[in-house]
Amino acid sequence: MKTFLLIIFLCCAQAGSAQKMRTTQPTNYLREGPGSYYQIVAALPASAEVNKLEQKGSWLKVKTVQNDLGWLSENSFVGKSGTNTRDENIIKGKASSRASRAELAAAVKGFGKKYVEGSDAGSDDIGKYSTPIVTAEDMEQFEHSFTVEPFRGYMNIERPFDIQFHEEGIGLGIAQKIAAQKGIVNDRMATLYLNMIGNYIAKYSKAYDLGFRFYILNDRRAAAYSIPGGYVFITKGMFQACTNEAELASVLAHEMVHIVQRHGVKEMKKSEAKIKSEGAFAELEEETGPAGEEEKELEEYADNVYQNLISPRLLSYEIAADEIAMKYLKRAGYDPTMLPAVLQRISEPASASMDIFDDNYMKKDDMSERILKAQKIVRDEGYRSRNERQDTDRFIKYTSDIR
Repeated sequence: MKTFLLIIFLCCAQAGSAQKMRTTQPTNYLREGPGSYYQIVAALPASAEVNKLEQKGSWLKVKTVQNDLGWLSENSFVGKSGTNTRDENIIKGKASSRASRAELAAAVKGFGKKYVEGSDAGSDDIGKYSTPIVTAEDMEQFEHSFTVEPFRGYMNIERPFDIQFHEEGIGLGIAQKIAAQKGIVNDRMATLYLNMIGNYIAKYSKAYDLGFRFYILNDRRAAAYSIPGGYVFITKGMFQACTNEAELASVLAHEMVHIVQRHGVKEMKKSEAKIKSEGAFAELEEETGPAGEEEKELEEYADNVYQNLISPRLLSYEIAADEIAMKYLKRAGYDPTMLPAVLQRISEPASASMDIFDDNYMKKDDMSERILKAQKIVRDEGYRSRNERQDTDRFIKYTSDIR
């Protein structure tokens, strides 16, 4: 009898300890574990009610009203004025308060699959939305190799970040085009390495729950490229330009800042669309019905985003991304001075054949000013070069085949 009463007491205590919470962001990814590299269980709209069961770092284990168990980031509960109705309509549908993994993947692919002519090429490489490249075991082993100094929350220089679901589909479409143009390098070890570094750095940004994806482009020029939704491309030439892991991490961190700060879309309203996206949402329409005003707006949005991404980058964005990237590196346990070092190395004149991947397609004078600004940040912040935070041996081990 006492045992029976004890069980009842414990069950009541556990039920009482569960804290009811409501999501605040337009899109909230429920994941299998406490990290952005875990698979997505479902997507919850704003104001979805969940029961908080436990917390691990910046992640909360919750149970939804549909009895889904998973982890949401603290970002899902940060105060926010208003919601993105467009995103809510896409993931919510007509009757459901959450989107399943299959529904979510179908919607994202629906955005991206037919965005541009030829985007189907390479879709097997880019379109693996719900399958992480790295595992929890990979990340745990990788993270244990770092000694990280304590830090005080997030720095004021970063703007608040919330996941915009429609940006993932738009990003997928643009990523498909880039992959088709340049080709993806099928080097499993180097790709795994790239994603371990990137996912590790993401922990020290406000977008730690985004789920970045990193790919290697078959291009000998040293360049990197970031697009909405968390897609980052690094060329073979950039691997060859870097001499250690800290330099490669600095390139990734810089591109990730562009995504977190949404530099690639800020100027979209000032440019005119020059490519067509007819049929971009054909698959989405099959899932959710005829395109409404929200989907039509997305087509125009996608056109403007792409046009902005292939325009010359603004120096102010590059300098801002360098500054925040060095903060990421410092907090993650890397040598921040490696960023200006790799900038100096790739600042040689670009080739005569100009495209969006040439030396970040910046003018020589702009590149020189950017390097000077980065060196000044190093001095002002008191960053010091430290060999033990450069990881040369591991870099050589994982990139030997691609370099």
